[in-house]
Amino acid sequence: MSNTRDLIKRFGGATHSLGQHFLLSEPVVERMVERANITKEDTVLEIGPGLGILTKKLNSSPAKMIIACEKDRKLHEFLLGECKNKKLKLICDDALLLIPQLQVESPFKVVANLPYNISSPVMISLLTICPTLPKTMVLMLQKEVAQRICAKPNSSNRGFLTVLLELMGEPEIIETVPSNLFYPEPAVQSATILISNIEKPNFDIRSAMKIIKLSFAGKRKKLKNSLFSSLQLKGEKAEQAAKRSGVTLDMRPEDLNKKQWEGLILELSPLLKRSC
Repeated sequence: MSNTRDLIKRFGGATHSLGQHFLLSEPVVERMVERANITKEDTVLEIGPGLGILTKKLNSSPAKMIIACEKDRKLHEFLLGECKNKKLKLICDDALLLIPQLQVESPFKVVANLPYNISSPVMISLLTICPTLPKTMVLMLQKEVAQRICAKPNSSNRGFLTVLLELMGEPEIIETVPSNLFYPEPAVQSATILISNIEKPNFDIRSAMKIIKLSFAGKRKKLKNSLFSSLQLKGEKAEQAAKRSGVTLDMRPEDLNKKQWEGLILELSPLLKRSC
């Protein structure tokens, strides 16, 4: 802890705007790398390596290539001297700018202690606009976000990100990580999640995102008052479309399971395209 504190002081302290909280626990990063099940064919992306505690564990893995993206220039320069490895590529960039142009070979995995302030947009970008779809992601997130992602149908915790991740992979919480394992100590607890078996869905992802967003546009609204109303589907037409989708108009979006979401997206995507 004292060594970490001294290092951070050298860099002028943690930068709040970058969401910097440095993980101190080697056992936690060991379990993250273990659950990623990294092989010698894998390319691995780490976002926000900080002082390199996870980067060093990734360097010891069988990975073919490791890409570590650090936005803080001072930390990037520190890592260049601290984490030398012929298979490690250190990039000084904003992850949200890097992801849309990241050209990597498959199989591709992501293992990262994500800054809280960009965790949701990073996950969405990796699943929707990254040129190579990750096969697996092991991510450290704010515990509340992790719980929302893994919430089951009929839970009020469900939202846009829950459904998107559920449609494309299998998310689960690995462990809760207490705040005293970070420096500076955050005000909230964290959790590690595994998103496995990620695959491209059999529908247009942009249309799917639009349908999910419209569905959750009003808190606790029924589908007929959010999604179907936004698409100007009413009366018998709405009832028939809902029936073909395997849902009812009185259902709320948080109540739908994966199969029902797939049915809704496949049914309504053509209508969405015609209205654009």
